[in-house]
Amino acid sequence: MKVDESGQFHVDKPPAKVVELLTKPEVVARLIPGVSKVEKAGDEYVGEAVVKLGHLSGKMATRFKYAEVRDDGVVITGRATGLQTTADFKIEVAVKPSGGGSLVDWRFQGEARGLAATLAPSVVKGALRKMAEEAAQNLAQYINSLQ
Repeated sequence: MKVDESGQFHVDKPPAKVVELLTKPEVVARLIPGVSKVEKAGDEYVGEAVVKLGHLSGKMATRFKYAEVRDDGVVITGRATGLQTTADFKIEVAVKPSGGGSLVDWRFQGEARGLAATLAPSVVKGALRKMAEEAAQNLAQYINSLQ
């Protein structure tokens, strides 16, 4: 079961500031719904998220790394496991100057397999979409709130 979500938003900070924030895993983790912690483990980061998939909820362990860090954005790849389900994901964020601030384009691609993805694919797909959209909204609000 695959999910591909994308969108864009405008913030009042310059691209360099946006990319700087995106390269801080502890900042990014706080913006993703359900993520409670993140720690460095070698060249990766590990964390834990509380996920709700319809009536099923529980913890998923997450591992991710920065596949690319550029002046105009980042690419993050990772895997979440738990609830008898595995989900691989890729998050791409591109930032460009726009009207005294930045235009942020984001894309989330995920593929889930396992029990939850097999038994309730529409529920899993909906939950992943909602998480991606909420994370983007949280990022926009966080960046705009900075002084």
